[in-house]
Amino acid sequence: AGLGDFEFERKFLLRELPAAAASDPSPTLIVQAYVFADDGFAVRVRISGPVDSIDLDAPPRRLAQTLTERPDSLGTLGAKGPAVAGTRYEAERQIDALVAGSIAARSLALIAKVRYSIWLGEDGWVVDRFLADNAPLLVGEVERARPVTDLAIPDFCVTEVSEDARFGNEYLAHHPFPAWADEFADEYRLLGPGFMQTLG
Repeated sequence: AGLGDFEFERKFLLRELPAAAASDPSPTLIVQAYVFADDGFAVRVRISGPVDSIDLDAPPRRLAQTLTERPDSLGTLGAKGPAVAGTRYEAERQIDALVAGSIAARSLALIAKVRYSIWLGEDGWVVDRFLADNAPLLVGEVERARPVTDLAIPDFCVTEVSEDARFGNEYLAHHPFPAWADEFADEYRLLGPGFMQTLG
């Protein structure tokens, strides 16, 4: 859309994996290492590939090593800025999968997740099912080439977390979801679901 290295997305907490996502014939395993993360800025190394024949109960470092050994894996390096109203700077470039996997396998700040892709109307959604330390967190995201306005939010979305930094992957890499899930549940019981009104 000529908008360069910016992404426009909205993010939602899910209670369960939607049936449409579960039927994705080719989900992707993603392991991400955070080389740097502070105040919304992050440098991320990612290795990803097909889920086929991979033990998803393995630790993230082992998952990264497994992906490194597969010829169909993809490595990327990304630099991110803070998210503001569903917009975030992200410059991402492909790098050698062997290098990406080797960095991830040596990192202390890791997340692992399975990503499912679905189409709802004209929007492409991804659903991330987090593994290991962040299980059983489920997050759905919709991304467009321009700000995500006037979105028809599907019933499987519990509440919007686009502006909640705790649901950023760089935060989850250092502060796994189960450690603060009860705190979030208390907030939800007090405040109820919330959605960004400024974007419609």
